[in-house]
Amino acid sequence: MNDSVKADVGFIGCGGIASALTRGLCSSDGFKGMVYVYDHHTEKTEAVKADYPDRIVVVSSDQEVVDNAQVIVPAIVPTALEKVAPRLKFERRHHIIHLAAAVKLAQAAPWFSPAQAMVRAVPLSFAARRIGPVVLFGDDGLSESLLSLVGAIVKVEREKDLEVLAAVTGVMVPYYGLVGEIVRWCMSRGMDFRSAMDYTCFMNEALSKLMRMDCTDDIDAFMSANATPSGMNELAWGEMKAADAYKPWRLSLDKIGNKYGV
Repeated sequence: MNDSVKADVGFIGCGGIASALTRGLCSSDGFKGMVYVYDHHTEKTEAVKADYPDRIVVVSSDQEVVDNAQVIVPAIVPTALEKVAPRLKFERRHHIIHLAAAVKLAQAAPWFSPAQAMVRAVPLSFAARRIGPVVLFGDDGLSESLLSLVGAIVKVEREKDLEVLAAVTGVMVPYYGLVGEIVRWCMSRGMDFRSAMDYTCFMNEALSKLMRMDCTDDIDAFMSANATPSGMNELAWGEMKAADAYKPWRLSLDKIGNKYGV
């Protein structure tokens, strides 16, 4: 991806994900454009503008966003998007980054006509700090370059794969719960909160990176290779398997996936 991207970006809506993307772009040295944003909840737009007053322009309508920006990010709920987007006057020059959950790109495309360049993406709240993944479906170099400024692009060939990974985002808070259990256990043994939190999070960051780099599709073999015979990890892994402790995670993913048809 390009080290720098010069394009003006417009956000229709300024909720959590739009605010995260706005802050991520504006804090990136590689972003050379301006951000135009509209939301009828003015406190949301005022909050992001306060952070980057020289980079963000709060406009007075959705159409004004479209008129000023080259890349348009509709960031409103699907029911609102279906009503709002067809009323706006898009142009062929526009690049659309479609975010709405459970609305396929082919369904949304007519709403943005005659814009030709469209992708579907799943950014998350940590985009504000330019970390973590951004799932991307579709081919548009400008949109991909922009999104690469706020996270690591995970590009998928099928839209269903994007929806599967979107379902995975539903276990973020349960993961926080797991970390919390470990930290509380450490504290129950007399450790201070900050040390317990730092060590647990740093360890999990390293474990995730190592697994992403070294693990093949034989996940059990990778786990076995990292569990010393008769050691602590073999003991813990055995306890987890005996209790079928991973089953609630599978069931949760199934329920989330069923909700979104994957």
